[in-house]
Amino acid sequence: MKKTFVMAAVMGAGLVTGCGGAAEPSPEPRGPVATTGQALLSPELEASLSCVQGYVNAGTCDWAHWSELWETCQTYEHPELEDGLFLDEVQAGRCTSTHWPTLRAQLIASHTPRVRVRVGCDGDSTVMQEAELDGCYTLGGADASYVDVPFGKTVTLHAAASCNGESTVVQANTNLCETSFPSGAGANDNVRSFRIQSDDEETSPASYVCAANEPTCVRNFNSKLGAINTTHTAKVVRVVLEGRETPSIATARGRIQDMYDFFAVASHGQVHLKFLNTDQTVRVTSGDCATATDKAIQGSTSNAFLNVYLMPLGMCSSSNANAHRIFLNDGLMRTYYHETGHILGLAHGNRLDATGAVDAYGDASTNMGRFPSDNYNLPQLHWLGWTKKADLVKVNPAIEAGGSIDVTLRPVDNNADNVSPLPLGAVWESPDSDMRLFVAVPKSRVNSVNQIGGGSVFVYSAPKCAGCTGMVMGTMQVGRFGPKAIVGNIASDLLITPVHYESHQILVNGTSTEVFTAITLRIKRSAPTVLTPAAGSVTSDTTPTYSGRTEAGFSVAIIVDGVKVGTTKATAEGTWSFTPTKALALGAHTVKAWATDAAGNNSPSFAPQAFTVATSG
Repeated sequence: MKKTFVMAAVMGAGLVTGCGGAAEPSPEPRGPVATTGQALLSPELEASLSCVQGYVNAGTCDWAHWSELWETCQTYEHPELEDGLFLDEVQAGRCTSTHWPTLRAQLIASHTPRVRVRVGCDGDSTVMQEAELDGCYTLGGADASYVDVPFGKTVTLHAAASCNGESTVVQANTNLCETSFPSGAGANDNVRSFRIQSDDEETSPASYVCAANEPTCVRNFNSKLGAINTTHTAKVVRVVLEGRETPSIATARGRIQDMYDFFAVASHGQVHLKFLNTDQTVRVTSGDCATATDKAIQGSTSNAFLNVYLMPLGMCSSSNANAHRIFLNDGLMRTYYHETGHILGLAHGNRLDATGAVDAYGDASTNMGRFPSDNYNLPQLHWLGWTKKADLVKVNPAIEAGGSIDVTLRPVDNNADNVSPLPLGAVWESPDSDMRLFVAVPKSRVNSVNQIGGGSVFVYSAPKCAGCTGMVMGTMQVGRFGPKAIVGNIASDLLITPVHYESHQILVNGTSTEVFTAITLRIKRSAPTVLTPAAGSVTSDTTPTYSGRTEAGFSVAIIVDGVKVGTTKATAEGTWSFTPTKALALGAHTVKAWATDAAGNNSPSFAPQAFTVATSG
């Protein structure tokens, strides 16, 4: 994928940002790659590896500099660097100049994650059997004590050969010494066969296919919908340090249950929760976050889809997620949603502020920001497979040729099933990149969660992410405005004008509150058109008048041969014109323009339009 904004990192693949990232079980050991294989590396991957090597040479390829390295070297762009191995080596202190040649070769060697059955009760023991394809496998012995389960795979362990007999299902790396069959019989040394099933198939109720005759259909490119939309196992590990307070396991279970009750609604019944009843308490003696975290991992079994580690309050500077584990530095509900979002494949929700600068984690309409929120934002809900085909409408067919479209949206709120025929969002797919713009109404009314007004319109930029893996669905809020003022608002490629709304009043704690049920928006391209000089035209006028169309009242900047030559203001009819005083030389020239709305938002421009100045006759 192409990164446009500050996004976080990797579902099932190691990454830490300001709050942390998510990581998958470590991949198989990989040997050096042949020279012919190295020659096939993309320039982008080569550049990222060279950047990492700069940190290696400086002695700063370490955990303390991880967030900086990840952002600077754009390691998130490459599956080779986000499959968990690189993060594991950094955390283990092996990203050094001595070890770098071997580590680099391991990182770029091709591999397929495999299910591995091991003879000891830990992930470092000898592999007795491994497999990567779906199907049933009978073990060649009775020593199975541990199983490696890559993200996107579900493994059913059977007590008899040929996948018969009593069984238990695991979704993550599992210590069989602490696992039982439903009858209560221990699984250690009693597994005789196992079945692998990939979760990649898009079989969830909200999965759909965009047919060739559906030009307004918005495709979901997430290949892991089956792994997301299923029953998630969960367990709690309480980390205790003398002199510090740690939330109770019962409190954590309550919050996890509340979160999954919400997921069941937002996912339209696709996501469910099952506690493993193998919760643990680990006592640590060090007040250092990294040391205590390592001790907690070593002293526990992370065999669930979601392993929640309750760290002593305030011990760590932030919460984070790693390898199907979330490490919570506080007991806030929004932290549970945020870190679990990383496990599900979501990156951070950022926003552009009034100056055009990036406000990291600044989108208040998603749990993946730094503020309390009601939900994840619409592009993230779509990525999770929690929207239906009718919930989104692609506007490209209507506006690509200079037209406009009126779209009436209903608010997202908690994304519950709704009998309304209205969609949740309008989507513009950029013809020049893999980015999309989502237009949505996050809330029907203001509430106590945050101060986002009911009916407020948000515009997000998000990647299509065809072929992406890991925690990649980071978003950028690029526009926000109210539903009532009938004025044009520039949000990147789009010009959006509210033209109608429907609302009613309700009483909330004795206060009258407006509830919006529908917002109608007129959407078109934001770049102004240039009508004269016409494309390909020839003129003898060395100071030709530039003219075109845009939204009434917008300021228009005219760019000739790459240089801004002046500005003008569009009339009430949306026309604009400008005549320069400086003459053009004879020959070929180009002209383009961009517009600025009343709030100071600038549009992009269309491709430069060529014309020629020549002598008359």
